[in-house]
Amino acid sequence: MSNHLDRRAMLAVSAASLLAQPALAAPEAAPSEISGPMVGHTTTTSSQLWLRPGKAGSFVLKVEGSANSGTKTILAEANADEDFCVKWNVPGLSPATRYQYSITGPDGETYSDDQCYFTTSPEPTKPGKVCLAFGSCASNNPSKLWKQMEDQGAEALVLLGDTPYIDTTNLDVARAKHRQFLQVPELAAMIRHTPTWGTWDDHDFGRNDSDGRLKGKENTRKAFVEYRALREFGHDQSGIYTKFEYGPVDVFLLDTRWFARTEKSFADASKLTLLGKEQWKWLQESLLASTAPFKLLTCGMIWDDKENGESDDWGTYTHERDAVYQFIADNKIPGVVLIGGDIHCSRLLKYKTEQTIGYPMYQFIVSPIHDRVIPALNVPHPDLVRGEAIPHVWMRLEVDTTQSPAKLHAEWVQMDEQPMWDITLTADELTPA
Repeated sequence: MSNHLDRRAMLAVSAASLLAQPALAAPEAAPSEISGPMVGHTTTTSSQLWLRPGKAGSFVLKVEGSANSGTKTILAEANADEDFCVKWNVPGLSPATRYQYSITGPDGETYSDDQCYFTTSPEPTKPGKVCLAFGSCASNNPSKLWKQMEDQGAEALVLLGDTPYIDTTNLDVARAKHRQFLQVPELAAMIRHTPTWGTWDDHDFGRNDSDGRLKGKENTRKAFVEYRALREFGHDQSGIYTKFEYGPVDVFLLDTRWFARTEKSFADASKLTLLGKEQWKWLQESLLASTAPFKLLTCGMIWDDKENGESDDWGTYTHERDAVYQFIADNKIPGVVLIGGDIHCSRLLKYKTEQTIGYPMYQFIVSPIHDRVIPALNVPHPDLVRGEAIPHVWMRLEVDTTQSPAKLHAEWVQMDEQPMWDITLTADELTPA
């Protein structure tokens, strides 16, 4: 155990030294800059694990389940080209089963403790309950909010962008900011055993209100790919969109930055795109293939207009938002809910789409995890149900299929336990009439 305590001390010193540096100064690489481990994309039969040991070499992962499942041993290499980040894919697992893992370095050092475990996702067809945590806009400072997510039963974590703030396309800075973020003590404790997914928004993509024309975006994508353990990252080294299934819920993580304004829109050739034709094709195919009672379309930006003069919202690309709506309507796809972040306000909107889609479309906006709010962006809207600029907020989303119809409960949660609001929806309410 003394090795584990020494390792935590090294992490704390490393994180503190990074925090002390100027925001855009590229720090020198240091072999002791350790991040992780982190549990990434996890399915019913597999899981991806991640570590940044901070040095080159061979690292051994051992995964143990029940007494009858034996031990899986997997070797992976850390190298400078990937900023000494290591990923392991662990196949051949059983659904809804807890596994303990350990990581050993080339010199016999350990990077794990008794909190290093993961649980595979439950089978989607079996009745049950799952709980996911959603959040956006997080600083690299310690925050008890991450522990609150765990305390309230979050089985998976979904980061909706500006996680972390980078605000440059300098590769060294992007890597350092990701390291610093994953070293936040409460977050680091959570991701050791909680499957973690994410997309980006403008500040982790590059700069405020930036789009696909941003020079150097390849650098921030490289850092993102290095510091996340997702199943996929867009296509052909472009974009970072992905999806995952967790029991009875499918989560689609859209990339609303990389392709924006880089080509003509698939929805209207006289206008520029947001998603790009390849991501749009992927989204259509993925929605058609989904059998989950609830399908969450998530991204960094909001699904309407910020009304502040900036262009990074779906209100700027209504032609493509309308195409998404029309596709859902034409194919009678049930259970779709929209989720966004970005604006440093939390909001609940219920759009009057009964005549077009067959059921009301809801948008859940959750922002920020940090303490910087922007009350001016909590603008009036005819479909706004609730909205407020409150610091330190995350969303607890629970899906329950032990009853019929299946139920989704979303609750906006403040760090200091002050009451906010929640909503309960059933699968029947989100099914075309």
